[in-house]
Amino acid sequence: MRTIRRTLEVLLAATVMLLTSVVPAAHAAVDQVCVLNEVIVYSPPLTNTPQTVTFTVNGQLFNCTSGSASTGSYSETGTASNATCTSVLSAGSGTRIFHWTNTAIAPSAFSYNRTVSRIGGNIVVVAEGSIISGTFTPDPAKSVGLGAQPNPVACTTTGVPQLTAAGTLTIGI
Repeated sequence: MRTIRRTLEVLLAATVMLLTSVVPAAHAAVDQVCVLNEVIVYSPPLTNTPQTVTFTVNGQLFNCTSGSASTGSYSETGTASNATCTSVLSAGSGTRIFHWTNTAIAPSAFSYNRTVSRIGGNIVVVAEGSIISGTFTPDPAKSVGLGAQPNPVACTTTGVPQLTAAGTLTIGI
């Protein structure tokens, strides 16, 4: 567990450095960068047998660069058909609502397309799209999350009830 956590910390630091050091010429400035942590809960737990699962994503945004929206949270629920330990995270689309802790700031709706890569023992999820309503409209946005792949032993026995990810959210890319 300690090795996984350290690997995630190193990869998160590298991701933050990469994302915050490059600003594309098409956009004059990045409006918001946040560190994110999320927990994805699966019911029933993921196994190697295809099944329909319900998932709930609960995310926290912190260390954000915008003083008026310095922390926040989001959640998302859905259903995945034929989900297994190796197939549950796949390409797709969705919408997340970022609720900023400062209630004077309107929530931001992020509409995105998601890609997933498996690199070594990690899963990298990239969601790209735009803020379609609320604070930071109409900025482009990108979320990058990194987490360990499901435990293969648990996949063959009791199942994997949750996964965690860490990464960054950049608004105004």
